[in-house]
Amino acid sequence: MGITLKCFDFNPSGEPLTERHLQALWYDRDMRPPILHDSIGEEIRVVDPGEWNLEHGPDFLNATLEIGKERRRVYGDVEIHLRPSDWTSHGHGTDSAYANVVAHVTWADGPAPPSLPKDAISIAVGRTMAEEIGFSPEQIDLTGYPFAHLPVEDRPCRRLFDGNPDLARTVLTNAGAKRLAVKSRLFSAELASCQSSRRQVLYESLMETLGYRHNAKAFRFIAQRIPYESALSENDNLLQAYMAVGNFVEWDMRGVRPGNSPQKRLAAAAKFLGDGSMEQLLDIRDFSPNGCRKILGILGRSGLMGRGRAAAFIANTLVPMALAERRLAKPPDWLPPEDLSSPMRLTAFRMLGRDHNPSAFYLNNGLRMQGLLQIHREFCLEIYPDCVHCDVAVLGLG
Repeated sequence: MGITLKCFDFNPSGEPLTERHLQALWYDRDMRPPILHDSIGEEIRVVDPGEWNLEHGPDFLNATLEIGKERRRVYGDVEIHLRPSDWTSHGHGTDSAYANVVAHVTWADGPAPPSLPKDAISIAVGRTMAEEIGFSPEQIDLTGYPFAHLPVEDRPCRRLFDGNPDLARTVLTNAGAKRLAVKSRLFSAELASCQSSRRQVLYESLMETLGYRHNAKAFRFIAQRIPYESALSENDNLLQAYMAVGNFVEWDMRGVRPGNSPQKRLAAAAKFLGDGSMEQLLDIRDFSPNGCRKILGILGRSGLMGRGRAAAFIANTLVPMALAERRLAKPPDWLPPEDLSSPMRLTAFRMLGRDHNPSAFYLNNGLRMQGLLQIHREFCLEIYPDCVHCDVAVLGLG
């Protein structure tokens, strides 16, 4: 039975259709028609639907589409709505997070919103799906997206890890060590450039961490405009100096709570540098569990960082820098756990299944959490959704 007219017209008395249904339809190549059409009738082929975004911003990031019979490729983000007008009513036209949208996918037809990014195409799929025999929104299991969606064949990682939790933990540990080794090489190159002292390198990384994802560049900019030696000499006036430079920064306040504003983090940074705490981070050699607890204590002074953020700083900066300077011979087998991010969760669900026990694999070990990020970047971003050809098993050989 084909889709009902009531569903197509969004009549709430018919079969329910939500944006999440349309997101699942876009994501799942087994449901998505092989050829779609944009508002001017050109053929659209989805090479890669993009990464399902679980945070603020477009629904899918880094998609690849082919447009027209000549199949010219475009790369960018995809936003999903039921109606074209939802783009405007949701305020996306004035939100910089949506500036890289290349396709606005809707269920209903209608005129393209005037505030869509330049050259973004409009794709309405409702009429196409109405012609698909047997399609109904009720056939879409929304609980299975994005985490539990599988390709038709068994995934290599599922075949590899089913009944072998020790191997899964080994793969995550090896992947985490690989990620830290890659980061250590980046620090080695930065330290060898002789453009900055090792104190400045650590200082800039510390400030970037305090900026979190949305304001990381802004905090690094401040650290470069007020270098470490200047920050020490300012001492009592450091916060005012930070604020002065901050006046030239365009802060991104998406999802930032008032108690965690950039200004408050700058105040904490000024206090942290003023009492000499950063000097204690320069020559650390002990990254044992007890040593890491001491580091977490240092980073928690002056309200500088919460425990999860401090753990991420240890993994992303302090350990790789110690490896680069040969204060540490190899990555430790354990690091304090950081906050679980969306890429970590997504990779864990793909590898280990929706019902796995996080504590048994990675939740209490920051090195394995880094391993999830490495697998996400090295394998999932490159392979998925064609992950039947993935060779993540090689990480179990290290």
